[in-house]
Amino acid sequence: MQLRLIILLLGWLLTLSAVAQSVDYSTPKPRVDDVNDPDVVINRIDLTAKYTIIYMRFRDRNLTQADEEEQDVPRKEKSKPAPKRPPFRFPGIPYPIPDRIEADDSRTIHFVPTARLYANGGARSFKFLKADNIPTDKRRKVRPGEKVDFVAYFERLDPGIEVFDLFECSDRNRPGETCFNFWGVHVINPLKRTTPPATPPVKPKPTPPPAPKPTPVPEVKPTPPTDVLAIKGTVRDAKTGKAVPATLTYRLLSGPESGGDEAADSVRAQAGDGAYRIPGNALTVWDVTVSAKGYFGQRDTVAIARAEKTVNFELVPIVAGAKITLKNIYFAQSKYELQAESFPELDRLVTVMRQNPTMTIKLEGHTDIIGDFDANLELSRNRVFAVKRYLLSKGIATTRVEAVGYGHSRPINSTRGTPHPENRRVEMVITKV
Repeated sequence: MQLRLIILLLGWLLTLSAVAQSVDYSTPKPRVDDVNDPDVVINRIDLTAKYTIIYMRFRDRNLTQADEEEQDVPRKEKSKPAPKRPPFRFPGIPYPIPDRIEADDSRTIHFVPTARLYANGGARSFKFLKADNIPTDKRRKVRPGEKVDFVAYFERLDPGIEVFDLFECSDRNRPGETCFNFWGVHVINPLKRTTPPATPPVKPKPTPPPAPKPTPVPEVKPTPPTDVLAIKGTVRDAKTGKAVPATLTYRLLSGPESGGDEAADSVRAQAGDGAYRIPGNALTVWDVTVSAKGYFGQRDTVAIARAEKTVNFELVPIVAGAKITLKNIYFAQSKYELQAESFPELDRLVTVMRQNPTMTIKLEGHTDIIGDFDANLELSRNRVFAVKRYLLSKGIATTRVEAVGYGHSRPINSTRGTPHPENRRVEMVITKV
């Protein structure tokens, strides 16, 4: 019996070793832009040759006393009563809202087998394959405060996809249940570099007889290597389509020869046709900022694979009625605190407002169509007021900034059943110049 147990233990250890060695990339505690159910978190994501493996934990927040002691919850927090929703709210004044009102002392969980991972704005999707420690055909009861660790297996993400959405289900199809949906999950998954095939050994040829001395020929300049590529395109007025002689500032973010601290350089778009060209190399990622007097600037991250990259920029002129979407605005998951990655975009807006001291704007907050309308309306208001507070902290007068939250009443994509990241946005409208 002891020998049999030893053999089983060795087999189990060998299996674990094989699994560990098969992981291409592992992302512990990945950053998530937003989550539908705060009771479930992603602890780790492993990418293997076959799977995208997502390790999750569900934990009902009706804590038992043992759970509180385990987490060392302060005594005054234990005795604090839960905040209550007032009968009405004032715009721009956040207040605590209970995340869930339970009808009984327990919940049930399961994982819907039609779940998908979506990337590139929904252009790529990856199927759910299986799950461990959570049922897919029936519901499992969870006691108050109980922790459930489970694993979901999906098809392998394409190399280079480093942000995706996990859409498990629609709340409308599961009355009384909250779907395990995540938006903006950041994972380590770089493009793989292909290794050129080994050159077969060449058999030595017999030494030929000495040839007559050749006649000198002019020197031929070497051909540039084939991996010298470029980012190219045009810069135009978004309203008239005319060329804009803008300045493009670019900096190498990552690549085979990058140290991560390269200095920035710049080029000028041609006045006649707005054309520009930024020299680059294969398998590199660049930070590109476009600026021109009288226009809102743009910033984008551009990756060059193995072919030249074409990126056209359309700059919005600073005129009354113009509307732009503020890109690269990030919030803490399920909350409205601005992430540090949002500051460069907002600082550019502050610069424009300082250069145009009479300009006034209206900030509009929007969410995706998935989830409760009232909750989405509240989230959009709190997030857009967080953007306003940042502008005020930089010295912009409060009378110059209006903020409104619309929830999911004004979607860009209203197709039901799948998440649409383009719906989650903060827009700015110039009300006066």
